[in-house]
Amino acid sequence: MDVQRNPVIVAGVDGSSSALRAAEWGAREAALRQWPILLLTVLPGDLPPDSEAAVRRRGEEVLHAAEQAVNRHGPIPLVRCELRRGTAARQLVAESAAAGMIVVGSRGLGESGTELDFGSTAEAAIALAACPVAVVREPPGNPPSGGVVVGLDSAGVADSALRWALHEADLRGTTLLAVHTWREVAAEDWTELTPTMPPGERESIAHRLLAERLAGSDERFPDVEIRRSVEHDRPVRALLAHAAHAELLVIGSRGHSGLTGMLLGSTSRALAHCSPCPLLVVRST
Repeated sequence: MDVQRNPVIVAGVDGSSSALRAAEWGAREAALRQWPILLLTVLPGDLPPDSEAAVRRRGEEVLHAAEQAVNRHGPIPLVRCELRRGTAARQLVAESAAAGMIVVGSRGLGESGTELDFGSTAEAAIALAACPVAVVREPPGNPPSGGVVVGLDSAGVADSALRWALHEADLRGTTLLAVHTWREVAAEDWTELTPTMPPGERESIAHRLLAERLAGSDERFPDVEIRRSVEHDRPVRALLAHAAHAELLVIGSRGHSGLTGMLLGSTSRALAHCSPCPLLVVRST
């Protein structure tokens, strides 16, 4: 974790039920860390004068409802609520420079007021934020208790994700499952694996490289039980299977710069769309 970062969780609140659940999840994270939390609602920057007062009142109602929900989740040092103008994506990305975590719902409200699956705000936050971003889907029922799952590679992209995942498991007093997948052809991150190797040799190398990634983790987090899984599968499919029973799924991201030309990696995008548990995307440093 970046201990230099201002420890504020920012939750984008837009009036959707998904955003409200995300704010509540962020409140539980804030309570675990004893971090303050900022609830942020962004109004359009080009409101007609005759509708501005009504839209502002609606924004204040949304913030008030989110504040009440957040305060039910344990002692939090400070809950701030802010109403701003502009676009939610730009506001959240700007806040990420000083925030400890950005929290968004997996769905958002479109201009018509209907909920949209995995809107542009969540996508921009994942691609561009300078701090980790949590995408929270509405829970299907009772919260799972299957620990924290982290997806790892061999290129160092997920090193920051591993540190966050270990800390998350330690905070929760739960287990950590480190997952890596391999296939018959060489993946971009696993440069030591080649198509000419026998399957047994490729799998052995994958186990060794995963062990190298986890080296020293037991000493840094002695209270966390760390389990390993090397699987012959595609990353998204394997991680989704484990996420079905997990409290949190953590993955790494290389990140991008600039709001134009933004592009999410296929793994990040697929998991953000489909992860059955909260997804934490950690940018590599």
